[in-house]
Amino acid sequence: MGIFDDPSSGSDAVGRLGDAGFSSADITLFCGVEGAASYDFSGNDHGLGATLLRNFRNITFDRVIMERYEQALKTGHCVLMVRVNKTERKLDASEIMEASGAKQVEYFGLATTEAFPHHDAERPDPDATF
Repeated sequence: MGIFDDPSSGSDAVGRLGDAGFSSADITLFCGVEGAASYDFSGNDHGLGATLLRNFRNITFDRVIMERYEQALKTGHCVLMVRVNKTERKLDASEIMEASGAKQVEYFGLATTEAFPHHDAERPDPDATF
């Protein structure tokens, strides 16, 4: 998942991901308040398994990360979600999102969360708020 300032940069990332072989069925761009309303932050719309996973993640630091994504949407930014079917493609997806202007990128695995890029003086602070 990544945060973009506006729909244009988010759409650019969508195009680049498609060009890199990611399926359009695995790419979803949410923007603004409408995006916040349509994203299932609770997991309730995706069944019991998703709800249990989200509830578990809400007792970890992931809750703070997801609050940043929700706040970004509520303040007019965009959030791009890419389902990565092969773990090794997570770096490809993160690099494409960063090249398109993502301000924050995380990979959410089944039991782990990884921030991209790994802290770098030339990139925005991953703890920045939106």
